[in-house]
Amino acid sequence: MITLKNVTKTFINNKELFEAVKDTSIEIEKGEIYGIVGYSGAGKSTLLRLLNGLERPSSGKILIDSKELTPLSQRELRKERQSIGMIFQHFNLLWSRTVLENVCFPLELAGVNKEERVERARELIALVGLADKEKAYPSQLSGGEKQRVGIARALANEPKVLLCDEATSALDPQTTDEVLELLSKINRELNVTIVLITHEMEVVRKICDRVAVMNKGVIVEEGPVLQVFKQPQEDITKRFIKQDREVDSKETRQALKGLKKAYPEGQILQLLFQGDNVGAPVITQVSRQCDCDINIIQGSIQSTHNTPMGTLIVQVLGNKETQQKALEQFKTYPIEVEVVEDE
Repeated sequence: MITLKNVTKTFINNKELFEAVKDTSIEIEKGEIYGIVGYSGAGKSTLLRLLNGLERPSSGKILIDSKELTPLSQRELRKERQSIGMIFQHFNLLWSRTVLENVCFPLELAGVNKEERVERARELIALVGLADKEKAYPSQLSGGEKQRVGIARALANEPKVLLCDEATSALDPQTTDEVLELLSKINRELNVTIVLITHEMEVVRKICDRVAVMNKGVIVEEGPVLQVFKQPQEDITKRFIKQDREVDSKETRQALKGLKKAYPEGQILQLLFQGDNVGAPVITQVSRQCDCDINIIQGSIQSTHNTPMGTLIVQVLGNKETQQKALEQFKTYPIEVEVVEDE
């Protein structure tokens, strides 16, 4: 559906060359939700602008639905851009227009007659759950409602691709979840391919099928979300995942220090469960099999787009032989086990 082949984007800044995107190749399948995650300055926004034709690559090729964008004229590019919807971080609504008029706007630009565009806009406003807000102005809407209008507007021309530029960064956690659920619904029901850029790994985990991690203009890691979460290869990816799991939070570190002081002989383990194994009574079984006490320190259940994941931090009490026996027993189950080393 979307193909980038050895794409590079170079800017000239104060007579110096700056490579914002370096020799990047990506394949995004039709109907997929694909996340691009990176910190500020990673190059992800430039990559998104390349995908919708607002920037042209310095080298390489970009194809959407087998059509190459690079050689198109400005007129051809504007026409092709109608099949690419865009959702912005700060909504970019027309403040002097109502919700209905905002959603109608891209249809006006496309030359659709008034009756058709109003009918289409009303369908989309209902789809995003704002049927009672047609006559409202942006100033009368909450942040989540504004973003819903932005999503409806992005869908007006029935795009093949929906690009989301930090679409939830300006929203509170509950509203973020609501917007992500809406995007998942749109992906399922309309089969729209979604490319989402963000600096929040939580957003990627909740909605994306695959993820690319970007750093200094380079895709450093890429793969299915569950695989990347389970076995991150790069330090920057591990940092993102730790921030999402919050296992290394200040409170947890303090709790670990307190437990080490109270039970200095105890070994601390981190257990990662997934899928049907999340609810398995592994702790009870290992405790019985090894005749040892296991202290549960912290636990959480998260989920990727399709699969639940659980994380437990536990302390195994007993002598060295008992601890090692418990560690080996944990490894016989379909979970991942990591010894948490002292800091």
